[in-house]
Amino acid sequence: MPTIRKKLEKRAKYARDWRPFWSAASKYEVMCGLDKFVVDLSTGECSCRRWQMSALPCPHAISCITFKGLDLELFMDDHYKKDAYLRCYQEVIHPLNGPDLWERSQYDDVMPPSYRRPSHRPVKKRKRGPGDENNRSQTHISRKGQIHRCSNCGALGHKKSGCTKPKKKLDGAIKEAFDVAYNNIYAFYAAQKTPERIVENMKQQRFELG
Repeated sequence: MPTIRKKLEKRAKYARDWRPFWSAASKYEVMCGLDKFVVDLSTGECSCRRWQMSALPCPHAISCITFKGLDLELFMDDHYKKDAYLRCYQEVIHPLNGPDLWERSQYDDVMPPSYRRPSHRPVKKRKRGPGDENNRSQTHISRKGQIHRCSNCGALGHKKSGCTKPKKKLDGAIKEAFDVAYNNIYAFYAAQKTPERIVENMKQQRFELG
């Protein structure tokens, strides 16, 4: 099939960056820099799972197939081949009349349910399952179990927002440097037409520092 062949050619381009290393029987270890994947040609599996999901060899598997000098089409699933396409369309697809010639029914037309807008903000994140507790974020490091240090008094066990001691006062030179920096930030946000609530929050932080 032309579309499938284009996909294989595209994956074959990425396969040039991967180096296969024979392990045992039909198993290979494929490397590119620090990334590694395990490919088993006999079972048609790769640890990246793209081969199992699409039934087409992934770039890691293609690098092993070309390294061994085998035909790539032998590792494709049969439903991607021409014979499966011909078997799918060998039966006659009978023509149908338009809606004007359909038989009238005594029942009401089936309509989709009415859309009801929720009162809360739409949820964009997936609901986490029991197994996702240890893998909450892929981009941020969890602070669970860490001991907080207060930036106001330097004690352990609480943060600045929960500190009961009086807040530190900045000396004159540091306060003047903060004033210059915040004035520059105000001017930048004013030029960018930032919402007023952000500027107000910055003013509140400046007041707390002062």
